Amino acid sequence: MSAPHPIDLAAYGASRTRGFVPEHDPLDRLPDAFRALDDLVPIIPALIMNQDIRRFLTGLPELDTAALTSGAETERGMLILSALAMAHVWGGKEPDFTLPRNIAMPLMALSQRLGRPPIVMHATLVLNNWRRLDPARPLALDNVDTQFTFTGSFDEKWFYLATLGVELAGVPAIVALVDAVTASQNGDDAAIMEHLTALDTGIRQMSAALMRMTERCDPYMFYNRIRPYLAGWPAPGLTYAGTGTAPQIWAGGSAAQSSLLQSFDAGLGIRHEHAHTRDFLDAMLQYMPPNHRALVGVLRETGAIRTRADNGSATLRDAYNACIAATDEFRRKHIGLTSQYIIKQASTHVGPGTIGTGGTDFVEFLRESRVETARSQLK
Repeated sequence: MSAPHPIDLAAYGASRTRGFVPEHDPLDRLPDAFRALDDLVPIIPALIMNQDIRRFLTGLPELDTAALTSGAETERGMLILSALAMAHVWGGKEPDFTLPRNIAMPLMALSQRLGRPPIVMHATLVLNNWRRLDPARPLALDNVDTQFTFTGSFDEKWFYLATLGVELAGVPAIVALVDAVTASQNGDDAAIMEHLTALDTGIRQMSAALMRMTERCDPYMFYNRIRPYLAGWPAPGLTYAGTGTAPQIWAGGSAAQSSLLQSFDAGLGIRHEHAHTRDFLDAMLQYMPPNHRALVGVLRETGAIRTRADNGSATLRDAYNACIAATDEFRRKHIGLTSQYIIKQASTHVGPGTIGTGGTDFVEFLRESRVETARSQLK
């Protein structure tokens, strides 16, 4: 019987150098036919501030997105159009849940082409919303800026960029994970140990990157100025005028839409069986790029790492358990941040409230997911 083929990250739209972050820098301009969209990007914060965004958007032409031929063009078009949808809905004194045809039609077309919902999400605002300040220097937090914000604030920029920093910190971890799967399938315990040690280190580096959020994103600014534009469409949903579809309900941007933690859960065999965590995490899969979603599915199917560790030496089980502990620690720190940025702010400014940007009661979700993570330790 031939040895299993190693998981090729490139086959799933990821890489060993940038993980789930695009291998090539996102475009910061569209073809000339789409200049109206590019020209809007820098003035959206002012239009929102003056509550003039809806009137301005009515003057936009309805653009044919079929002219966006490359993946990078499609992603930038999706970034701008989905952001315009958020600005239209939430940019007035009261929300407007009917999206004009000139935004709805091209947004829906790009959504269908990309296999993702027609709303802002992690893949747009984090993975494809940056540019290097100096193209000759490496991609790193000290060499990037955002392409788009709703408020123009430094806090909003940092919210997206610090999250990008977590993705970049997680690159060694996702590489170690897929290599550990291959080593487990091959029965190479020495290699499994090496890769699990690297995975443990990588997840802890992600935790350190996550905590950098507090450096430049103020919790008050996030909750009161940024978070409203990341909210999803509540029932009965948003009407996408001209598309012929029924009103749609979608979650807003959420860290759960990142493929990193779901990949670790899948590859390490961490099972989320509580209805609240299982259903929410499964729902978040559809907000990921389809190839990233497919990688999570492949990792779920293997179960090789946990099986090999469970049947291996005490040293191997310890290395596996260290990765579980690192994942648990990441979730613990995430709970702390979300409490600081949402729970405390909600209690102080608008009364009690625990609904995260993704539209879920995140406290229950995060606590239960952490319990399920800790429960995955091998005895």
